[in-house]
Amino acid sequence: MRTVTYTELKNRFTSAIGVDTLLSVEETAFKNSLNDRVKGAWTRAQWPELMTVVEKSVAAVTSPIVADKAVQIDNDANLMDVFSVFDKNPLSDRTAFKLDYNLINGYLVLPANSSQSSVFVMGNQVTPSSYGESGDPDLPRFLERYLLLATISDWYKSDGQLEKSMQQEALSEETLALEIDRVERLEGMNKISVNTYPSYSFGVNILTTV
Repeated sequence: MRTVTYTELKNRFTSAIGVDTLLSVEETAFKNSLNDRVKGAWTRAQWPELMTVVEKSVAAVTSPIVADKAVQIDNDANLMDVFSVFDKNPLSDRTAFKLDYNLINGYLVLPANSSQSSVFVMGNQVTPSSYGESGDPDLPRFLERYLLLATISDWYKSDGQLEKSMQQEALSEETLALEIDRVERLEGMNKISVNTYPSYSFGVNILTTV
């Protein structure tokens, strides 16, 4: 994935608001704004740049739900949202089948009669805990313009310049909408035929809570 450094984005931000450097309190506000905006944009679309496939073991669980075939995904270190579930890695095996599943109380639940001992879960990566501190990762470049405009909007808003803030907010949303449109067009052009297993009953036991 192409990236942009925090320093590069900050430099563009300071240039846009017409200052040479940020005071300590101003940079803290910029970091807070930046991190909030990243988290908000992260789940606005199924961004190809943020997708990942993770293999997970399947097991029976008895709490907080009762299910014969389940995978705990809440607070997972590698997955935020689940997009699809496969019996094999769909990125490396053309015979991979897409599986039926339900998401219940932090668990991915397969049909009770599933023979899977493990599954490959396609979803988006977990948002980094922060940007702007030493050792933090770089930012996704495809979000660069959106983040610049959005943080400028937040800056103007905190400074009481509401009209300018609204203008920048509108531009930021327009920029993000264009990125979402890009993703949708790519999905249409690169759509891959995926094998699917027939649906089976999940059974009432998976809905039992304890």
